[in-house]
Amino acid sequence: METIATRAKAARKYAKMTQRQAEAASGVKQASISKIERGDTTRTIGLLALARVYRADPNWLDTGDGPAPWDPVQIRKSQNSVNEPAALYRVVRVPPEVPCFAPGTPDTVPLISWSQVAKWEKTSALTTDRWIPCVAHHSPDTYALRVQGDSMTAQSGELKSYPEGSIIFVDTNLKTPDDGERVIARLEEGNLITFKEFKQQDDRTWLLPLNPKHEPIRTKFTVLGTVIGKWEDED
Repeated sequence: METIATRAKAARKYAKMTQRQAEAASGVKQASISKIERGDTTRTIGLLALARVYRADPNWLDTGDGPAPWDPVQIRKSQNSVNEPAALYRVVRVPPEVPCFAPGTPDTVPLISWSQVAKWEKTSALTTDRWIPCVAHHSPDTYALRVQGDSMTAQSGELKSYPEGSIIFVDTNLKTPDDGERVIARLEEGNLITFKEFKQQDDRTWLLPLNPKHEPIRTKFTVLGTVIGKWEDED
């Protein structure tokens, strides 16, 4: 199957899901799923979430390399230079403490700490020994970050939620987000770094937490990057 559109639609059909059911299970809006399946978008932010609910290899869904969900034996060769033998495809629940990908391995990004975020604009060569796969299309200046606190944990039933401990992927080349996109921002007051939803109406911009227990941020801020994907462990 030559395109993301055809693979995405085939995987959904094989999972016996409607677009509405896929939206409810993955958190990816039906409109976005429809655009992916029509081939109207090249920014496939929701592919990782869709791959999980379709029980598909995310690498196959994104690039066509690897086993399709209906293949009887799902064995693929590693495409990264990590001396990894061919093996049954699986998703690791928690990245191991020792590096399993060498720094700069294709299709991986560094998992950095919150203290490194503010320095990321100055240099993307910060020392880290944790590099993890990122299935979304991204620039070389993308990093992964583990969510802290509960301000982005939405109420039960909401499609999007980022509980503490989940991992987000942040592309620092995307600094002009659309209304509703999730961003990493630096507050001018106190120089604090925060993860929130970007809101814009007319000439006003502010930062909105998904958890209603937290207050919106209406002070001046600078967007440092836009969230292009998320990884969350299964319960």
